[in-house]
Amino acid sequence: MAVLKQLLTGIVVCCALQAQAQLSKGKDNAESLYNQAVQETKQEHYDKAISLSKQALEKQPDFIDQQLLLARLYMLTKQYDLSRKYFKAVLAKNPRYRDAYYYAINVELTTGRYAEAECYADEALSNFPGSPEFMRKKLGILDLQHKVYQGNEYAERLMSKYPEDTTVRNAYIEHYLLSGKYFQQLGNSSMARQSYDRVLLVDPRNPDAREANLSVALKGGNYQSALDQVNEALAARPGAYDLLMRKLGIEQEMHAYTDALLTLAEIQRRYPSDAKARTLATSLRLEAANYYANTDPYTLYAGVLGKDPGNREALDKLIGYSMTRGAYKEALAWINQGLKHRPADARLLAMKMDVLESDHKYSAAAALAETLFQRTPNAALRERLVTLQTASGRDYLAQQQYDLAAASFESALKASPNDSTALNLLANTYISQKNNTAALRVIDQALAYYPNNAGLLLKKSALLSETGKYEEAAAIARQLAARFPADDRLNNHLTDLYLTNGRNYMRAEEYDLAKQQFKQVLDVSPNNIDALDYMVNLESATGQPDSALYYADKALGYYPGNRDFLLKKASVLQDQHEYAAAAAITGELMNRYPYTQKYKTAYINSLMSAGTEYQRHQQPDSALLRFNQVLALHPKDSMALLYSINILNGQQRYDSALAYTTQGLKYYPDNEGFLMKRAITLENKKDFAAAALAADSVAKLHNTPENRDYHEYLESKTLKNQFGLYYLNSSFDYSGNKYNIATVEYRRFMKRGSYAFQVNYAGRQTGNGLQGLAEMYYTHNRSLYSYGMVAYSNKEVFPQWRAAYSIFKTFKKEIEIELGGRYLNLDSTSSISGVVSVAKPFGDFWVNLRGFVINESSKNYTAFNLTTRYFMNKRQDYLQLVGGLGTSPDDRSRLINFPNLSGLLTHSVGVGYQKVLHYRTTLGLYGTWINQKITDVGYQNQYDIYLMLQRKF
Repeated sequence: MAVLKQLLTGIVVCCALQAQAQLSKGKDNAESLYNQAVQETKQEHYDKAISLSKQALEKQPDFIDQQLLLARLYMLTKQYDLSRKYFKAVLAKNPRYRDAYYYAINVELTTGRYAEAECYADEALSNFPGSPEFMRKKLGILDLQHKVYQGNEYAERLMSKYPEDTTVRNAYIEHYLLSGKYFQQLGNSSMARQSYDRVLLVDPRNPDAREANLSVALKGGNYQSALDQVNEALAARPGAYDLLMRKLGIEQEMHAYTDALLTLAEIQRRYPSDAKARTLATSLRLEAANYYANTDPYTLYAGVLGKDPGNREALDKLIGYSMTRGAYKEALAWINQGLKHRPADARLLAMKMDVLESDHKYSAAAALAETLFQRTPNAALRERLVTLQTASGRDYLAQQQYDLAAASFESALKASPNDSTALNLLANTYISQKNNTAALRVIDQALAYYPNNAGLLLKKSALLSETGKYEEAAAIARQLAARFPADDRLNNHLTDLYLTNGRNYMRAEEYDLAKQQFKQVLDVSPNNIDALDYMVNLESATGQPDSALYYADKALGYYPGNRDFLLKKASVLQDQHEYAAAAAITGELMNRYPYTQKYKTAYINSLMSAGTEYQRHQQPDSALLRFNQVLALHPKDSMALLYSINILNGQQRYDSALAYTTQGLKYYPDNEGFLMKRAITLENKKDFAAAALAADSVAKLHNTPENRDYHEYLESKTLKNQFGLYYLNSSFDYSGNKYNIATVEYRRFMKRGSYAFQVNYAGRQTGNGLQGLAEMYYTHNRSLYSYGMVAYSNKEVFPQWRAAYSIFKTFKKEIEIELGGRYLNLDSTSSISGVVSVAKPFGDFWVNLRGFVINESSKNYTAFNLTTRYFMNKRQDYLQLVGGLGTSPDDRSRLINFPNLSGLLTHSVGVGYQKVLHYRTTLGLYGTWINQKITDVGYQNQYDIYLMLQRKF
């Protein structure tokens, strides 16, 4: 049954992998076709690009980028209905796809459907509030529909929002040029001139606006204004032929023949060979003669005034004739001549004020108005003074002479403190100077007269926000929003205040206060995308993943399919260790936008986190599956490769682990980590020769002490032979005798253990002893091994026969139990012993307690040994301390006297040190003191020195 389950599981996995491969292949084909279509579009092979696009959509119908490309191709081939079909499909799936709005607007503009184009522009602006590109698009659409007044308002809004943006400035200029032309065609010269003046405010040298303004002035008979414009242009281009000719023509129209003749003389001086100027020299003089012949009254009055400078009637007539002709300079000259004789004449001063105002010399006119008002205060003069001071201030403001503008508005307010226009303009002047304190003072002054004025309150709120007083600003904005709940401008202002305040709190790391601001935004505007975005970020950053997830879900409720919020939700799920859910979102995003690298990276990160989580919970198969998914997307992912190698090694699937190391080394040929993993895997596989070769590569490329040491270790594992020399020196304090035992050993290592042969030599006065010994260690499995030994000697020194056998079993927590037996035959005495031991490591320490039950000549004895070792240098070297009670059959130094020692109370203490050099040579030095009780009060001592040398080859 278990085999059947495994078989069915394998079939299901294979089918799933095949389906996934087919799906991936389909997407790959769609992407390939899309890329080909893009290239064909660039080469203007539109029909071929359309064919490729259709094929791509057949393979992947929800390929949104491909749908948009097809919409563009149909637009380029003038198949507008088909183009609409696809950009509408794109916007239905993703209402925040910017390019789709561009194509939609362009298609409707091309086909003359301006109302539909405006709808798409408004829809784009609802998804991308304040976008300068879409605002410019909408302004252009309004111009095409001749919605001039609405366009003027929108142009001012756009310019105030992006005053430094060059493209916005150009759109503003283009709009007012079109507006001026439109009013010109309607014959409304006043509105046309206002439009061209708007252009000149932002671009004083704009040639189109200058030319159009001049044309409007000439057509409206305002010759003095036209002449002023030409003179201003001549100041920039002195001696320009076309400008001089235009000036001459205007002076002719004004009948200012004296000035015209001077201008003609200038033209002839600069252009002496000009035929037209030569022709005009005669015709202009004839025209002047005829004109003056028909203007006898003016000439007569001038003659009268020449003879009688104080004649008031003649002066009034001359001033009137000059004003009628628009000759303001001439009229001003006559007025000034009259004021020489009557400097305090109020009527002349009032006329002079009118002339100066008509000539746009508002500052001088205002000075006269103030003089007249001081003499005879009245409501009419006060109003005139305020109007002139305001006009003067506007003029200075247009020239960006803010100090003079402020002085003019202040003068107006002295005469009329509650004048709303002057108060507003003065506040604007201070705002332009960035003098927010003064601007607030003026606005408070205005609010004292107009406490409920929404415009003033809104301006104050904006200024308070600029000065960092966000709470005060928000309080005003809340009141306004409550008063005018349907006013989007006020609601948007309140929202902007909360957002700005929240951002400032974020910068100051006052996250709780920032959250309060963004929550207030959501109270006013629950679908505000910025506030939702900030709340997700803040809740996540402050360790509140549940709240972050709540706001992410809320945002997705308003903006389903929004890529940024989906990615944020996946990030929050990742923080909550919900890696499968995070991977589901990032995987879907990757499939929807296969060319966006960040979604692929996020999906890989989710899979990696899921894999490491499975590792921590001891679920290696699930972890391996996730790492395989990562490698399917990114075969070069080093961490996925390394983690997979570790898992496979832990499962003893060494061949699979080696395959991953090969893949890693393919992408990272000299990478120390992958080279080392290969060596370790080969070591686990017991292929020490190949492992040593791999470790040698590591040591050569990355020559560190650790890498050299590992190579030496693995190389030592390939050595099968070992030669040993041992020397034991025993001396006694109860006789002059001592003896030495020298041993030569050969050991052979094999796959399941080792076997060895020894020859022991010992000399005594009674004769020399030789002993041959054979022993073996044999590994049955990972937790069970045996030890066996047999020895034979000539009985001179050593026991004639000696044999031993023990079996060792390792249990949980590395506890090792030994059971075994020993046999000795010396002279006529035989001894049989049972052995039990327990061993356990404790960190770097190892402790072994061994007990013997010895039967000799029908008598039983016991012996015990406690051995403690402290390991060093990766458990190769150690210090040893041994304590013994009784004489054990494993003690070589006392086997010679074993029958004589049996049953004696014996204590022993030994210390030793073993050192391994380069995993090949082992050196050992041990010393033991043995104390034996021979009578009730008598003791004897034995001292052993044991030397050891082993060498692998």
